[in-house]
Amino acid sequence: MDLTRRGLFRLAGATGLAAAAGTALAAVPASVAQASQNGWRWCHLCQGLWFAGNPTSGVCPANGTAGHSLAGSGDYTLTTSTAFPGQRDWFWCHRCAGLWFAGSNVRGGACPAGPGGHEIFGSSDYSLDVNTPNDQGNWRWCFECQGLWFAGNRTRGVCPVLGTGGHGTAGSGIYYLSKD
Repeated sequence: MDLTRRGLFRLAGATGLAAAAGTALAAVPASVAQASQNGWRWCHLCQGLWFAGNPTSGVCPANGTAGHSLAGSGDYTLTTSTAFPGQRDWFWCHRCAGLWFAGSNVRGGACPAGPGGHEIFGSSDYSLDVNTPNDQGNWRWCFECQGLWFAGNRTRGVCPVLGTGGHGTAGSGIYYLSKD
């Protein structure tokens, strides 16, 4: 079987979701053999990226304990930092189910499941692409909550720190995500 790089990532991601089905509340850390993980979704309420492969939809800053919404979202695939050159130190938060950046000086950012910041427990270290414009762009890092959010719409979403004023863009480059 001749697989392309993207096909290999999708195959590995599907394997990760199959494993996640038997594991409650875990983003199932990707192994070295599993170079990527699909099941990541965009929430149209907060504009954030969250992992939808668990029985819970996490905690959305716009929707509270009702969780993130996957309405209108495609399936995104993230790669691990061991398999892909890009910006490292992106993690899944088991409290809110969102993706957040742990490489800044702000400890844990602001988790909408508060109090306190996001937590790394149970997460792989993901690497985000900053150089592939053929994938979906307009993803940004919010310097306030440390989360990843989609800036390609007319709204900045809802940030756990800034509220309905939306996520911040200061200091953020553009990230590109692989969308299935």
